[in-house]
Amino acid sequence: MKQWLIGGLLFVGISSAQTLAPKPPLVNCESGKNLPCVVLANKTSDMAGIWKQYQSNPAFAPSGGMGYIRYSADGTFNLADAPENTAAPYKTFPHGTFSFEGNRMTLNTQGVPPGMPECARGVYEVRVIRLGVQPVGMSFTPLEDTCKPRLKDVAQVQLYVAPSN
Repeated sequence: MKQWLIGGLLFVGISSAQTLAPKPPLVNCESGKNLPCVVLANKTSDMAGIWKQYQSNPAFAPSGGMGYIRYSADGTFNLADAPENTAAPYKTFPHGTFSFEGNRMTLNTQGVPPGMPECARGVYEVRVIRLGVQPVGMSFTPLEDTCKPRLKDVAQVQLYVAPSN
């Protein structure tokens, strides 16, 4: 068993030789308790903030392969190469809108590279990992998406950087 300490949180991993137990149910967030918990996002404000993510798409080529995405409570998002550049659509980076129907988040993307129309839309289930009320990470489960670069990028947990306002 391996252990990593990242940002004050202890992450534990198992080797591929060990078997995985069934995933436990989501850990509900409890008011007033500063404990790790998970929220299944169902409204834009659940995702509001600036998040750090790996980007593999060479069309955007952020320095070090790291990108930042600002999800705003108004249902807009902007991708950029630095947190401060996410305040508005930035250069050739994608931007667009996102909305919810129940637990299904639909991402409508503008600024996709020519020849990649499959990257204009994706549907996901989004889990926000929190420490009490503070978001720390976000994971995406694709429900409907054929955009290979985006699928590769959202396979990584996005880390919370700052509020979106």
